Amino acid sequence: MSEEVLAPAESPHGHRSAEEISRTERGPRPLPPLGARARAADTALADTVLPNGLRLVAARRPSTPMVEVRLAIPLVCDDHGQAATAELLATTLLRGTSDYERDWLEGELARRGIALSTVRTSRQLNVFGSAPGTELDFSLRVLIDALTGAAHTDQEVEQARQRMVRQISVIRAQPQMVAQEALLAQLYGELASLQDVPYAHEVTAADPAEVRALHRRAVNPEGAVLVLVGDLDPDSVVRRVTERAARWERTGPASPMPSLPELGGGNVTLVDRPGSVQSQVKLVRHTVSRRDPRFPALSLAGLTLGGYFSSRLVTNLREAKGLAYQIDAGFDDHLDRVAFTVSADTSTRTTAAAYREIRAELRRLLDEPPTAEEVDAAREYTVGMSMLALASQAGFASSVLTAVTMGFGPERVTEFPEQLREVTVGQVTDAARTLLDPSAVSGVIVGDAGQLAPELAGQEGVHTA
Repeated sequence: MSEEVLAPAESPHGHRSAEEISRTERGPRPLPPLGARARAADTALADTVLPNGLRLVAARRPSTPMVEVRLAIPLVCDDHGQAATAELLATTLLRGTSDYERDWLEGELARRGIALSTVRTSRQLNVFGSAPGTELDFSLRVLIDALTGAAHTDQEVEQARQRMVRQISVIRAQPQMVAQEALLAQLYGELASLQDVPYAHEVTAADPAEVRALHRRAVNPEGAVLVLVGDLDPDSVVRRVTERAARWERTGPASPMPSLPELGGGNVTLVDRPGSVQSQVKLVRHTVSRRDPRFPALSLAGLTLGGYFSSRLVTNLREAKGLAYQIDAGFDDHLDRVAFTVSADTSTRTTAAAYREIRAELRRLLDEPPTAEEVDAAREYTVGMSMLALASQAGFASSVLTAVTMGFGPERVTEFPEQLREVTVGQVTDAARTLLDPSAVSGVIVGDAGQLAPELAGQEGVHTA
């Protein structure tokens, strides 16, 4: 094809827009074919369990002279008061130790270019951070000192409590938070083991002595995972961490993971949020575990339904019909269960129509399974996003931590994209028909029940009383 044919018409403005550049006289400018995708580079890696029960994964990724630090400690709470205490524990873990006064420690970490922070989820206590490779030893010293001797002083706990109560009032007022808690309560009851955000009154009642006692009991190396990724020698790091972590002694077995009941399905409850001008729709069904050989095909089926911008739910409800501000679908871990979840934010006026369309798309996934083009597009998207995440030290470290805490080895981060490449269209069809049957869906619709109940009455699966 000649250059003359490919040349677009001159723009009257004297320059060509992106749209003009992308087109020729014969139509859209053809894109070159994608080349073979390079596999993730081999990574020098050590994976071992230390004598105290801590699992250590150290990986060499010297793209920058930094080291990423990720630590996860199992911490599942038995009651709502303990969840509040655990939140205060996480908040004050790095705010002074038996060896380091808080102000000095914060200044020294900043001077050395070290960043460490904590966050608690319903499943675990996490420490995230990064440090120059030359400061890894000091970072480990601070981390182990916090794990074995965090001060949790009365003053620090009180200051954290005051900040937290204000933050909780804002977080718990968010529609998505209201909907998520309503969903979990509808599915499983009021379980503290599923509570990511504690209640403000429980935080107010928590005592500093209880925080210190929970630390001694629950900050346990048994079952914990430490991931270090960056400019390091894995074997040397294993020796150094083994030496430094020796004083972090196990306090007993790891915090057990409670078992959740199987969902019966067919029960979508209307939850009243008086005066709300928006609604949140959340539909859930349990699926197979991530270890099931059908899970790669199931993940592609879920992606074609609602996992990215070109999915069916987004194309239909958001782009074509304007029924949702936001809509997506994906897999969530509810303790020992994997749940496929569809979430949508919509206006009160369009809630009933949005719910009908979501149910219709769930049925269509069975009646009109994903085409080869849809499966290929979903595969390219998820494999590409996986490779993008693994390209950085931070992304690789977080991906490895997620894989290991889910019960896999660190190799999962590169093996799963390869498994997706092997999935056939027929396997995606079988997974959708077997594992995403809409008759087994449960969930909630959160909004103004006074306006929504008449519109939702009689709709499939909905209980408005």
